[in-house]
Amino acid sequence: MDSNEDFARTAALLGALDLYERRYETDAAFVQVLAPALALSLPIGVLPPMPYRDGDDPTED
Repeated sequence: MDSNEDFARTAALLGALDLYERRYETDAAFVQVLAPALALSLPIGVLPPMPYRDGDDPTED
């Protein structure tokens, strides 16, 4: 599998995960674990920087 196929597959999985998250009976813990794992497999610079949600931003010290 070349890098373009890998990127396309990862993007499709992120899209499917987004649709799953919008459903009525979503497993939120599953989405919280899987989304960052999928996003990490994308090349650097594809996604914008994600904000820290738990207040643990190391740049705010």
